[in-house]
Amino acid sequence: MSAELHPVPSSEEQAPQTETATPLWRKAIPYVGTLAIFALIFWRIPIRQVLIALGNVPILSFVGVFLPFSIFYWLVDSYCLTWVTRRFNAPLAYTDIIPIRASMYLLSLINTNLGQGGVAYYIHRKARIPFLEVLSSILFIALLEVYQLFLFSTLGVIFYNPAGGAQIEIVRILRVAYIVAWAALFGFMTFFAAARGRESIRFGIVNSRVGAIAGTFMAARPIDYFVVLAIKAPSFLGSVVAQYFALSLFGIAIPFVKLILFLPLVFLAAALPIAVAHLGTSQAAWVLFFSGNAPEPAILAYSLAAHFTFMFCNGLIGLFFLPRASRELTAIRS
Repeated sequence: MSAELHPVPSSEEQAPQTETATPLWRKAIPYVGTLAIFALIFWRIPIRQVLIALGNVPILSFVGVFLPFSIFYWLVDSYCLTWVTRRFNAPLAYTDIIPIRASMYLLSLINTNLGQGGVAYYIHRKARIPFLEVLSSILFIALLEVYQLFLFSTLGVIFYNPAGGAQIEIVRILRVAYIVAWAALFGFMTFFAAARGRESIRFGIVNSRVGAIAGTFMAARPIDYFVVLAIKAPSFLGSVVAQYFALSLFGIAIPFVKLILFLPLVFLAAALPIAVAHLGTSQAAWVLFFSGNAPEPAILAYSLAAHFTFMFCNGLIGLFFLPRASRELTAIRS
């Protein structure tokens, strides 16, 4: 674990290279993707029925379920970030992380990468360490957040008994996909373990284009991967519990094991960079995997209501800590 602060990089080291502006068509892809997905959804599901179902959403009850979960998620998320930062970058305190992690949820409502970049920038300035070193740790956490979903969905595939031809086929495909995914992670870990032991591999990584953001992956041991997965696991289990109770409030009954199996796939679909604010892909996944448990308009209405309620609760936490985070950012700039 790092025990000292690194010196502030010189202005030459911090100066970013000139980059070409992102083409307008590329910026438009998430918006076009979101509209296209919803067009396909509403081509199949009458929007009038969805609006009727949305009128039956118990909003206050949803907030009563998702606000405690949002607080729990934020505390676990902040602790994970603190542990990784202390392990690989600088000895920051948990109390240093929780306000900025909360406030950056506001940026994440617009774009997840903005929120992650904001956290990395704060730690970079607060601990006076190179930005790309911090970004490496953020990417390390992001990778394991994906594999946390694979982990629980793998357990779901093992214990869930699919009903019907479509579900059997989906589970069969998932089993193959998960074997490939876990083999890829094992190969990834083996590669960086070899790099720690062989100077030639390490030299090649350090001097490559990705060398600047490979620091945490170079330093991470297998136990570090398992620790981060263990820290993040309660947040996923909490999300399953929250969704289970929220669904029951809306009159939809879905077996808990089925939620463990398919919710990770919903979250993975939401993370695809082809939509805005995780919309569209998430709703399509809800309809695909859970329409057998309730009418499609009800499933779609629930997915929209749950999505916006969770975003609202995260934004509420962010707004509460925004003044403190702003003061700290102003202080470290001076």
